[in-house]
Amino acid sequence: MDRQRFRDPLNEDRPYMLRHDMAEGGDPNPSLDALHKAGFGGIVTNAPWHQGAGDPALYLGPEEDFHALDRAVEETAARGMGVWLYDEKGYPSASADGLTMLGHPEYEARGVTEIRVNGGTWQRPDTFEKIVFACREGGSPVPFDADRAEGADRVYAVRPVFEGSHAQKCGWGPRHYPNLMDKEAVAAFIRCTYDRYFENTGTFPRFEAVFTDEPSLMAGYVNCGVPMPYAFLPWAEDLPRVYREMHGREFTEDLPVLFSREERFEPGKLRFWRTVARMTGEAYFDQIAAWCSAHGIAFSGHCLLEESLSMHIPLYGDLLRQLKAFDYPGVDMLTGSPESYYRSPADFAMAARYVGGAARMSGKTHRVMVEICPISGQTHEGDFTFEEQRGTMALLFRAGINHINSYLSPDRLGEDFPAYAAMFARAAYVLRDSRWTGQIGVYCPTETAQGTYYPDYVGVNCGPSLPEAIWTAEAALSSLNRSLGAAGLDYTIVDGGWIREAEVTEGMLAANGLAVRALVMPAVLYLDPDVADKLAAFESSGGILLWTAAKPEEIDAPLTDDPASVLRSAVDYGIRIEASESGVVLVSPFVKEGRRGWYLVNNAPGETAIHVSLADGAPFSVWDLLTGEVRDTPDVRIPAYSAVFVMEEP
Repeated sequence: MDRQRFRDPLNEDRPYMLRHDMAEGGDPNPSLDALHKAGFGGIVTNAPWHQGAGDPALYLGPEEDFHALDRAVEETAARGMGVWLYDEKGYPSASADGLTMLGHPEYEARGVTEIRVNGGTWQRPDTFEKIVFACREGGSPVPFDADRAEGADRVYAVRPVFEGSHAQKCGWGPRHYPNLMDKEAVAAFIRCTYDRYFENTGTFPRFEAVFTDEPSLMAGYVNCGVPMPYAFLPWAEDLPRVYREMHGREFTEDLPVLFSREERFEPGKLRFWRTVARMTGEAYFDQIAAWCSAHGIAFSGHCLLEESLSMHIPLYGDLLRQLKAFDYPGVDMLTGSPESYYRSPADFAMAARYVGGAARMSGKTHRVMVEICPISGQTHEGDFTFEEQRGTMALLFRAGINHINSYLSPDRLGEDFPAYAAMFARAAYVLRDSRWTGQIGVYCPTETAQGTYYPDYVGVNCGPSLPEAIWTAEAALSSLNRSLGAAGLDYTIVDGGWIREAEVTEGMLAANGLAVRALVMPAVLYLDPDVADKLAAFESSGGILLWTAAKPEEIDAPLTDDPASVLRSAVDYGIRIEASESGVVLVSPFVKEGRRGWYLVNNAPGETAIHVSLADGAPFSVWDLLTGEVRDTPDVRIPAYSAVFVMEEP
């Protein structure tokens, strides 16, 4: 490790600024010079948006727009700064400002809903496109066609979804949105956006990555606190065929149970959401990742409402599955307060944990991105302090993040911004490509959520009705996040897919550079048999397996009320920390270039004094993130909401 690079970070280590106007005309030099002076190492940008012009043909149309982007990219490169490409006009990505669906209304996102008709005749109104199934109360089919059902208790009908969805309710503004389960619709987005940039931008090879922003399924309402007339599930014309291929049964056999609000796990719900996850992943995330790989650019960005398991299901089917498709997985962060990070109703801390876990599970830890946009819960007459902003980012980096794309402008921190930028450039330099060694995995009970979820009539982030199993799981995950940190321990999220890949060796589960020797299973009601078998082998080989909050009926094991207290005596990170205040120094161990390291975060609003030693007596140095200084001393004072690295010396 290079002490000089730590003290004076390179541009590639530094935050990048999200600037959508760099190619809008004029000389970009003054803006770029100011950004570079403030501490930025690059930008995320795009061709001109012609915002407010009202003509969709202007977006990614004029040849001059691509020349203007080339000039901005060349000016950026001349300063040694990096550049990413933003793939939409506003957000959410996939509409191409309306170009994707131009002339193709069949590409629009669609949903299927259940309509109760009590044994009568139901004639399709113009607001719906067709009937896809009709049945009696017990699920037995009755005669129906696309327009009419006879003697049905339940009718299942399809229509485009827009009202109440993120397509209508996003902050950018309403516009109709394509179906992320439809490969042809996403291929049209790629042609309208990615192909145009590649074919028309001479500087395309200079782009390091592409940033896709909050694509999602629109069948789940978002930012919609008013009850809507229908509750929808995502639909695509190919869904019945894929369902049959995946599960060996007809989609209509399971359709009646998908809207059930009974508090029990339903295999039919699990099958449905697995189908949705696969179709969404293959159509959007995998298809764009493949294009990026073929064109020499990394695929990055972030998803919508990553914070809660209850949102992972309706918006993606399985968020972790989609995150693993990114070359540089990413997360959104809307707060600049360490207190809000942990205790906001949105549970921002868990959002970072899911993304960091996806990166570690897939071995994609070179860059793990955060889009920092601190707008939520603002304090102090409208903004957060320098201490709070750096404390929030220090917590994010502990969760596995190591690259910043920033909407936080330098003027919000004034003269402190260069120190903020340098601090996390130092963190990025040390943490990129390091190997996390925290030993503890926390299982994400996605299957439990898939098998119990039902759609609601209000937004997924507006207090919807949810099954008790999902509430329990979210509470258990959030509690573990706090209690493990307070116990001086760190963890990573893992899922069933990673466990399938992992090898069991002497009490360890290991795959893709990630290894755990202890696994906490919070509020799990269902496990696939092969995953259950792997966990049994893991435990038999000496691994630690703890169940908490709930467990499958077939698992013969006790529930552990406080996993953190059990793990505190079972897991040793090899470092001893005596602190002036207990429970505020958070620890994350790693290995970098063959050297052991420990990331220590002071999660307190005041300075904390610590005395550090290594259990085996090895020599070490302390690398101060705020100042860039490296000291050979066991006594350290960590400023409020700041952090240091303890690095083993050869």
